[in-house]
Amino acid sequence: MKDLFSVKGKVILITGASRGIGRFLAEGFRDLGAEVHGTGSKPESVEWMKSAGIVGHAADMRDPLAIGQVIQSVHAKTARIDVLINNAGIAGNTPAGGMKEEEISKIIETNYTGLFRSCQAYYKVQRKSGGNIINFASVLGMIGTPLASVYSGTKGAVISLTKALAIEWVNNGFRVNAICPGLIETDMTSMITDRPAIKEKVQGGIPMGRMGLPIDLMGGVVFLASDSSSYMTGQTIVIDGGMTAQ
Repeated sequence: MKDLFSVKGKVILITGASRGIGRFLAEGFRDLGAEVHGTGSKPESVEWMKSAGIVGHAADMRDPLAIGQVIQSVHAKTARIDVLINNAGIAGNTPAGGMKEEEISKIIETNYTGLFRSCQAYYKVQRKSGGNIINFASVLGMIGTPLASVYSGTKGAVISLTKALAIEWVNNGFRVNAICPGLIETDMTSMITDRPAIKEKVQGGIPMGRMGLPIDLMGGVVFLASDSSSYMTGQTIVIDGGMTAQ
C-alpha cells in the first residue's frame, strides 16, 4: 500500500506564509518533500524564502487582483497546484463599540473577502483537474470571546464558506475543508504570551492546560493535504486542546 499521508512532490501554495503558522507550515511541507509556494503581504516579507527552498510571492490579500495573479503565475509554471492552503489572516484587539470603519474593513477584506478570492482564482485554474483547498478558520468562529467581534465573525464565515464551496464544487473534483486552531503561540497571540499573568489565566481555561504550538497543527493539515483524506470534504477539524469540548 502506498503511503496515504505522503505529500512528496505535491505543489502546495500557502497564503500568509511569511510568519507564524504559515511559515511553520511552509517549512514543514518543504521538509516533507513538497514544492512549496508561499505568499506574504510585501516583497520584503517573503525575501527569506529564497534561501529556504520555498518560492515566495508578494500578495496583499486586500488587493482584489493580487492573489489571483499569484495563483495564475504559479499554475502557469507548474501546470498544477495540488493544494491551496488559505492561512493569511489578521486579528484585532479592539472593543466592539470602539471599532473604527478602517479596522473593520481591513479584517473583513483580509480574512474573508481575500480568502474567497483565493478560492475562486484557484477554482478557475484547476477547474478541469480538480483541487484541494484547506481554509484556516478559528475556534473563535465557533465560540464567543471579548475583543474579537469582527475577527470571530470572519472566521465563522470561513467555516460556512468552506461547507458551501465543498458542495458547489464537489462535482468538479474539488475537496474543501477547514482547520480551526485554538490559541496558538505565534506573534499574533503575543498580547497573551508576553504577559505571564494573562497567559496563565488563559491556559487555565484550556483543558490540556497549555496554548498550542504550530507543530500541533501540522498533523491535521498534512492529513487534509494528503490522499488519506480523499473521501472528506466540507468538514472542519478543530485543534484546540479541548477548548470547544467544554
